[in-house]
Amino acid sequence: MIKKISLIVFIISIQFNFSQEIDFGKVSKEELLEESYSLDQSANAVVLYRHQNTYLLSTNVNTELLTEIHERVKIYNKEGFDYATHEIDLFKSGSARETVTKIKAFTYNIENGKIVETALDKDQIFKNEVRYNYDQTKFTMPNVKEGSVIEYKYTIRSPFYFDIDEVRLQYDVPIKKMEVEIRTPEGYRFNKTSKGYLSFFPKVETKRDNRIGMNVVSTKYFLNNVPALKDESYVDNIDNYRAGVIFELVSVELPGYYKSYSRSWGDVAQYIGNTDDYKNKLDKTNSFKDELEELLSGKTDQIEKMGLIFKYVKDNIKWNGIDGKGFYYGIKKALKEKKGNTGDINLTLVAMLRDAGIKANPVVISTKDNIIPFFPTVDRLNYVIAYAEIDDKKYFMDATDEFSDINLLPVKDYNWKGIYIDNDNLVWKQIEIQTPEAAISQYSITASLNEEGEVNGHLMSRHTNHSAYKFREAYKKADEENFIINLEEKYDNIEISNYEVKNTETYDGYVSESFDYYQETGADIIDDKIYIHPMSFLRIKENPFKLEERKFPIDFGYPFSQKAVVTIELPNNYQLESQPEPVVMKIPDDLGLFKFIPKVVGNKILLMVDFEISNAQIYPDHYLFLKEFFNQMIIKENEQIVLKKV
Repeated sequence: MIKKISLIVFIISIQFNFSQEIDFGKVSKEELLEESYSLDQSANAVVLYRHQNTYLLSTNVNTELLTEIHERVKIYNKEGFDYATHEIDLFKSGSARETVTKIKAFTYNIENGKIVETALDKDQIFKNEVRYNYDQTKFTMPNVKEGSVIEYKYTIRSPFYFDIDEVRLQYDVPIKKMEVEIRTPEGYRFNKTSKGYLSFFPKVETKRDNRIGMNVVSTKYFLNNVPALKDESYVDNIDNYRAGVIFELVSVELPGYYKSYSRSWGDVAQYIGNTDDYKNKLDKTNSFKDELEELLSGKTDQIEKMGLIFKYVKDNIKWNGIDGKGFYYGIKKALKEKKGNTGDINLTLVAMLRDAGIKANPVVISTKDNIIPFFPTVDRLNYVIAYAEIDDKKYFMDATDEFSDINLLPVKDYNWKGIYIDNDNLVWKQIEIQTPEAAISQYSITASLNEEGEVNGHLMSRHTNHSAYKFREAYKKADEENFIINLEEKYDNIEISNYEVKNTETYDGYVSESFDYYQETGADIIDDKIYIHPMSFLRIKENPFKLEERKFPIDFGYPFSQKAVVTIELPNNYQLESQPEPVVMKIPDDLGLFKFIPKVVGNKILLMVDFEISNAQIYPDHYLFLKEFFNQMIIKENEQIVLKKV
């Protein structure tokens, strides 16, 4: 998208008299008395009406893109109260910024048979910076109750007059009626990229717009009964699959004038590479020359040098929580202040690697929380990581995260592809981000069961790659006492003692864990029989996949393998009556594996379990296989061994 562009067309006249097309404030008793949405009884709220009108407005002083919003929402129950809070993100670049004006909002309720309205006060509207390039205006509607209807309207004024925000046509709640009109000057050609899985077709016509004194192309969308976009487990970013339209300016075609704004990803990479941050500031090594010489003194192996520099940057610049593909402070200040944004950290890493004689360059990406770019664009890229090549091997690094490692990026970084920028060799291109190695978790349980169904046992576990990363994150977020309490609840309310972990404070290598435990109800006693789950508390109890069909990919973040060996000593005077059959299952195309091999040998239960997902992403055509795979795995893991007294 283009944030700054000169208005080429000459505005010959302006008229400010235009009428409000939507009736605001005329809420009916029928809307207030409605108890549920007939097409989706599970909906906690519904958008009764949404209207958007986006158009250009020009005066002798400036030209702006105006977007008028009017929305009416029905709240059915307390779970729908979240929709009483509304957030408006406003882009800014340098001194230019979007603003929101004319906020008008009311909550409607029925009291004693009459409609009562409560206005939103100005002091209930809050403004703050949420990201480096975004401010946010936020308000929560007053006096919201079960059954309330809320209504608001406002206008967004943007100096970025040909950067049209994505038109969202689907929410997390149903929409009864939606009307959207986007007006663009004739001769300004926009690609309109549809996204999501709903079918919709615009009405397009050319007409006169007296606001700017010229013809415009009017693109209108009329939708009724839009279903909610249902989120589910293992989604990279649900907004990638939300119905909507993205407008991209590709050319200006006027009498006697033509200019193309169409880009390839190579063009985007070259554009970023030619910015001051990448062209000039990146290679100012005087900021760290002495420190680097001391750090690498006597070192000749490039892999060792890379590891030392990676650790140095992680230790000396802490992430300030702000994303970015360029500098926030710059190398010198970031090292001095010991903090910085993503660009400060990872561009400093690139600069240091280069100074150490390692081939290193930036790779600009869009993180998972920033959605996938649908066409070549600078503005949809929000992050930069470091990339190095040593002996034809590729190394990706993100030093912003405490527990990331070389070729072990935060999961948010594995989102699509990267834009490679090598100014020295004039190489600007799109590249693949290296898929992470499988994360391996191994569990070993040795336990003994008595005649009362009590279990005393010992667990050892070991985690590598992203499993270790995830463990370290969880362990750091809570003190050890609370971590153990949460673990006890997760593992069927066992009582843990002698808890020990190793290697949680660093980012490299594996994490190990061990503890003793007592489980009062480790088995069920019915008459003279004992019923016990051989998988114990490690079994999966609920299928994370509940939708009948799924149109978007399943994103596990990384491939993984979970292996368990369980040995349970049985009480005397009991013998086997029945046990689960062994099973081996696979997802087609070798996307997943499940092995469940139980045995009873003498007075011991022996169980070996292997659960693997071999691809980080599984596409929708395999969803039903995956769902049934989990169903059968849960059934098998919840089968019991039955012992009878002799």
